[in-house]
Amino acid sequence: MKVLKKLLASFLVAFCFVGVLTGCSNNTNKLEKISVTDMLGTTIEINKNPKKVACISRTTYDLLVAYGLGDKIDGAYSGTLNNDWVSLIYPESKNHYVYAYENSYELFIQRGVDLVFAPEKYIADDLNSHNIPALCVSLYGNPTFDNYVTFLSQLVTQIWDDPQVKVKAEAWENKVNTAINDIKTELAKHEIEEKTIFYIRGDKDKGVGYTDNKSSFTEYAYRMMGFKFAGAELTTNKPSAEEIININPDIFVAGGIYQNKNIELLKTTDPYKELDAVKNNKIYSIPIGFTAFEQLSAMTPIFFYDQVNKIYPEYFDYDISKMVKDTIKEYFGTELTDEQVSYMLDGLNPQGGSLIK
Repeated sequence: MKVLKKLLASFLVAFCFVGVLTGCSNNTNKLEKISVTDMLGTTIEINKNPKKVACISRTTYDLLVAYGLGDKIDGAYSGTLNNDWVSLIYPESKNHYVYAYENSYELFIQRGVDLVFAPEKYIADDLNSHNIPALCVSLYGNPTFDNYVTFLSQLVTQIWDDPQVKVKAEAWENKVNTAINDIKTELAKHEIEEKTIFYIRGDKDKGVGYTDNKSSFTEYAYRMMGFKFAGAELTTNKPSAEEIININPDIFVAGGIYQNKNIELLKTTDPYKELDAVKNNKIYSIPIGFTAFEQLSAMTPIFFYDQVNKIYPEYFDYDISKMVKDTIKEYFGTELTDEQVSYMLDGLNPQGGSLIK
């Protein structure tokens, strides 16, 4: 009888111990949920402080890494990762999965992703319908980008409650606002005739006739710099050569990995080479580093400074090279050489060659 009582007592102790462990395990695994709203007004519930994020939106990877959240990223869009500057500036990128623009929901489930930053509404909607939390974050606002410049930065601090992330995000927001305000203040001192600027989007090989429209960040940025953005009055982001000739821009700016190819096309191809802007060499490049400078990134303040330096040399003389070196060191911990910075500013890879692969 005594033996039976001892066995029963041992069983009860063991049972209670397992119960305690199970209770602890359940408490540990119970994730806090929060409601967040994306750029298009869609509100969803997600895990607070997600640990496996897919950055399919091309404007999210850079800032998440810059804010110290690189270890929370599962992967990013191939167009972002297939950039020689990324592996140099952030070697840990080799550990991140390379996603396509469109991916099956099964892939995200398989990889255990708990949040997707999607570039377009239809992608986010499809993933959400399969219970994969997805937020649409893009470089296009509604109707313009004026109210969205710091949207991602503020969204990040809502999702992750790390105090250091908040400090970095607020510092970046202040730098962007300072750059815009300083430029607008200086320009207001001078009587400057408004000029039309045509932006050539060069992240894809679509030639000179590939641009952005009224809702884009680039439209907002160049408007802040005092320009009339040609794409704002177009009904398509792929205007014909005839439409570009009719606009007759005062200035061309070219970005992306195909920028140098597109600049050469402007200078050597009919009918573009007959435009006054081309004849007068009013063609300016946009640097590309961890990402294209004309996308929202750690380099956004420098994008503004660099462009006004080039287009308004009589009013601005910022030390862009120093800004680039300091910013890369501050956000990514990498020290670039003067030569590497010069290649970056010219839209080239770290060895001075083409970024086109």
